[in-house]
Amino acid sequence: MDDDTGRREWVVSFGAGAFVLRYMRDEKDTVVIIRVWHSKENRT
Repeated sequence: MDDDTGRREWVVSFGAGAFVLRYMRDEKDTVVIIRVWHSKENRT
């Protein structure tokens, strides 16, 4: 992502769409999943 938070996004294909996982690594190098949503979800 275009900020200094260390957050990243990973797009995982699933059927006709995909799931988007937003995650970051903490100070112990553990992956922390922040949010998961489907790419076809209306996020307005």
